[in-house]
Amino acid sequence: MDTRQRQWCIFLRYFLCQFPVSRRFLYHFMCCGISCIAAFPVSRRFLYRGVSCAIFLYRGVSSAMIYSLRVSCILTKCDWQIPGHNLSHHRHTETRKDPMRTSKMQYKWHLLNLLLFQPTVALDVFRMDLSYTMLQRVMKTPFFPQVCMEWSILILSQLLLAYLDWHKFMIYIYAPHLFAQWGIVTMNILQHDGCHVFSPDDKTTNYNSARNFTGHTVNLLTFNNGYHTIHHIYPTMHWSELAREHKVRIQPHIHPNLDQPCMCSYVYRTFVYPGLRVDYLGNALVFKHTPDLPDEDWIHEEHAPDGISRAQYSLKRNVGCK
Repeated sequence: MDTRQRQWCIFLRYFLCQFPVSRRFLYHFMCCGISCIAAFPVSRRFLYRGVSCAIFLYRGVSSAMIYSLRVSCILTKCDWQIPGHNLSHHRHTETRKDPMRTSKMQYKWHLLNLLLFQPTVALDVFRMDLSYTMLQRVMKTPFFPQVCMEWSILILSQLLLAYLDWHKFMIYIYAPHLFAQWGIVTMNILQHDGCHVFSPDDKTTNYNSARNFTGHTVNLLTFNNGYHTIHHIYPTMHWSELAREHKVRIQPHIHPNLDQPCMCSYVYRTFVYPGLRVDYLGNALVFKHTPDLPDEDWIHEEHAPDGISRAQYSLKRNVGCK
């Protein structure tokens, strides 16, 4: 250890030992960081996989895991994710029926598109989820009471934790899961921006509609969420099979630029330096509409039975309903 390193060690030792407030601050800061790292892969990826297929082979174990995650996750509910994730994003990827499409982000500085993606699409996704839920209420399906139960569990658990210690609640619960919500939604711009947009009527397999990150670390932390193309083509495939099946079913057909070995290096090249927004072929990304057009409604067309009008489940009509 050279002189400079020894001096830094002496300084840090003095800083940590002499100032209890600073020591506590670092402790809480580190714990919050660990909570953020844990909240992103565990809660979010389990939930996203849970609404596509069973997490475990045994139904009882999967159900127990889902109910425990309802308590641990904030701003994200299990069945509440079905409209935005399964019915919209998967079926209408990157079209106007997908409220999480990346064409909504058209800042010249590409880094802003990354950082502000989740706040930009969050309200549109929420409105769509709420509209779908109100339709299920009118149709009297089990979906509506299930969502109500999830919201009740979530709100009561968060209020209880905040009441017990609101400081720790903000540091260890709210902040980490807010980061996890931002992170999992932001993954959408990493995995779909600049990819080929397929029409829902196109019968060919959409191999080039998503970008894959094949590095070991990101897939270890996100339960193989890096293998995104196969998740879209085979959404019910168990997460433990995605890596193997990606090599067999996707890799021979996909464009090489859509298989990225390292997510961190891709983020740096794409959003920092040189920070150019290009498609998967390397061409400058050109939008058909600037700014982007409003979302298209798919709920009534695809899920409302005959005899039910949009007015019956509109948000304005149902706000404040008993």
